[in-house]
Amino acid sequence: MSRTRLPAASGGSPLRAGSPLVDQIITSHLSDPPDGSTLAAGGSSVAVGQLVTVRPDHVYVQDGNAPTIAKLYAEHGFDSVFDPARVSFVFDHSVLVADVEMADRMKEADAFASRLGVDVQSRGRGISHVIAAELGWFTAGSLVLGSDSHTCVGGAFGSLGLGMGASDITAAMVTGTTWLRVPETVTVELTGAPHRSVRPRDVLLTMLNRLGQEPFLYRSVEFAGDWARALSSDSAASLASLGVELGAKCVFIADADGLVPAGTAPQAQRITFDLESVEPVVSVPHLPANTRPLSEVAGTRIDYVFLGSCTNSRLEDLAEAAQAMVGHRVREGVQFVVTPGSIGVYRDAVRSGYVETLMEAGAVVTPPGCGSCVGTQGPLPARGDNVLSTMNRNFRGRMGNPAANIYLASPTVAAMASVLGAIPAPQELP
Repeated sequence: MSRTRLPAASGGSPLRAGSPLVDQIITSHLSDPPDGSTLAAGGSSVAVGQLVTVRPDHVYVQDGNAPTIAKLYAEHGFDSVFDPARVSFVFDHSVLVADVEMADRMKEADAFASRLGVDVQSRGRGISHVIAAELGWFTAGSLVLGSDSHTCVGGAFGSLGLGMGASDITAAMVTGTTWLRVPETVTVELTGAPHRSVRPRDVLLTMLNRLGQEPFLYRSVEFAGDWARALSSDSAASLASLGVELGAKCVFIADADGLVPAGTAPQAQRITFDLESVEPVVSVPHLPANTRPLSEVAGTRIDYVFLGSCTNSRLEDLAEAAQAMVGHRVREGVQFVVTPGSIGVYRDAVRSGYVETLMEAGAVVTPPGCGSCVGTQGPLPARGDNVLSTMNRNFRGRMGNPAANIYLASPTVAAMASVLGAIPAPQELP
């Protein structure tokens, strides 16, 4: 699958080579600088560490945060947004609600969005970060705010995606502005070629394990090199989605024609990371950084497999899992749940035969959304279950049950685990 070339956002400017992307996008979205802050280079650019006020192109709210934002609106007497066409509510975390209290919260969120007159992406439309690209919120040069930490996935499309908390999102919804500190840029030059079974998530989780978060904390990370340039849009999104686990402020992926260049400004740091030594990996409980080579954890019992989340729920991910399942069936006693990232992904997967292959093999395919990722809807893992998931985090209790153990791996590894009832060895991968 080839990369999708996207135009510059109307609120931004074309991206150019030779300058960190975060600086370019912030500069093109500057509002009046806050008191005590001045622009560098005669007002033409920004400096690392500078506090600036910017105007986002789009702001989106996910259903889990909507009730808190509604409360903040009520407490401060707010009753409108800066532009209803540029504010969206996405109902993705609780698509199939099986809890009365949560159902009430979703009803409140629906009513709140209706009062504001904003764009609403209803239950079953998809994960906010997936549909943000499909609907054109993430475009090259745009600045997008989302009330979820994985908004950084926008960098796969040349967009500065910033995840923020309820208070900051509320302020942005009302004023059409937000403030931030201009981050340093670190360019990660990916050299060589990894093993054929290595997926983007394996690269990032290996990097996290070996280097830790310190080199990336509150920095803009730009991935460069031939391997990065060759990534499909789906693979680039998988890599960018995991950027927040590095501790990064934002993430960008290099593009072959320089649309997304590696930072070369003096303030940009460079890290070279050799892909030749990267192999398929699994993150063991209870941190993404607890990464182990697949060969070291092969044979570990698996009771529940989840294919989905903003990290791996796109068409390419479903295709990889379906191809791995050809000629196989889900092992008796294992639950395999597949949740597409959007209705568009679901339809394409149906047309391509991937859904049929997965269902015939014994997988349960659910409506699009976040699915089991955060445990706000079923199916929940049982006490003592070992779960193998393609999501981004495996914190204790992440899927709604602190007595379950969550392992993280790629779609192919997940599919084979459902067949074997155990984490596969490298030689067992297709």
